[in-house]
Amino acid sequence: MVNSCLRRLYSKNVGLFEELDIEFNDKFNYLVGPNGCGKSSVFKCIAIIFNKGKYETLRYGPESENWIDYLYNDKIYRIGMGPNWVKDYKVYRGRRGIRWIRPPKEGNVIPINPPFLEDKNLKICPLFIGAYRRIDYQKIQSIDRKNPPLEQRNYFRRNSVSNLEGLFLPNVKQWMINKYFTLEKEWAGVQQKNWYWLMDNLSKIAPKGSSFNFIEIREDLEPKFNLDGNICYLEELSAGYQALLSLIFYIFDWIEGVNEEDNDKYVENATGTVIIDELDIHMHPEWQLTIRETLVYLFPNLQFIVSTHSPHMVATANPNELLIFEGISRRVKLKPSNKTYSGWTTDQILEDLMGVKNLESKQYNLLLKRAFDYIEENNSTKLKEIIKEIKDITHPSDTVVSQLKIKLASMLTKEN
Repeated sequence: MVNSCLRRLYSKNVGLFEELDIEFNDKFNYLVGPNGCGKSSVFKCIAIIFNKGKYETLRYGPESENWIDYLYNDKIYRIGMGPNWVKDYKVYRGRRGIRWIRPPKEGNVIPINPPFLEDKNLKICPLFIGAYRRIDYQKIQSIDRKNPPLEQRNYFRRNSVSNLEGLFLPNVKQWMINKYFTLEKEWAGVQQKNWYWLMDNLSKIAPKGSSFNFIEIREDLEPKFNLDGNICYLEELSAGYQALLSLIFYIFDWIEGVNEEDNDKYVENATGTVIIDELDIHMHPEWQLTIRETLVYLFPNLQFIVSTHSPHMVATANPNELLIFEGISRRVKLKPSNKTYSGWTTDQILEDLMGVKNLESKQYNLLLKRAFDYIEENNSTKLKEIIKEIKDITHPSDTVVSQLKIKLASMLTKEN
């Protein structure tokens, strides 16, 4: 099993960043921060390294450079473009001359330009998954032929930016049909093992207390599932189920497609990097609390780098899994934080880590202000009325109402 993971991204004068320097851990990484801080741009900086044809989607400044440090087979390779690789950098979203300038050498890293990966027998091919994850209906006519691993790696590299932008969507329905109708073939040992690993653990995808399992695919080539006793076709599942299934099936397809050796094609053994923009999209809060555990269980040796706006996901992060943008800046240097937030409330995470302001409703704030005014005025009658209004709009366990009642009782005692 080859170790394979992204260690570092460095970008200079790329997009909105004057300088971007991020270190990653080799398992799970969450990018969190205020809206507009550049989380999606981080992924695009990585993606254009593997698809120079899409470099026009970003703008560049003088002496621009963009590269990653990637651990592969116990060596670190610096993959990307060195200073001044973009000529005519002042042109925005137009044809600009580019030249392959190797990234700078530092320590024991081995600089290399992306087109020469295969020449060096480096099968480095991250999977990029964008925020749009739905399964639109399509009629499948038959099973299809899979391309050799080299073609598959080139295919995934070529679509790296398109995946992030939602311009390319995986055909997960075709993947299911291919697997289902080749399971009994003598040569399908990898497919069998992966299929049964997925089927045995499909229930882990469902929210707690729900039952979810695959039923069959018949002559009409339409996958059927059982969801809480109801038969559902693939496209009839909720947006949450579709988001999860498209994500998981796509990772299975990528693992089996880009790896050469059977042992590396088993999802339990597979290594590599999966980059997911807005992991929480379409997911119910209960899914947001469990998705990390599900992905780590299904793919124990993969590295995940994801962005999220979900405080529930942040709360599930282990030490050294959070990369936190502190505000919006053109110069960013990040390392995984050893801090955890499992004891923080949702509002505290939203406000302190994601820059969300005015979390409480305006009506609540106005009522609370009036209550404090009545306390200052010693007006117990009005305070009693306002407590009833606050109680009607707050959760039964809200401690503010209890505290106001205590203050009211104190005022009534003094009056009597």
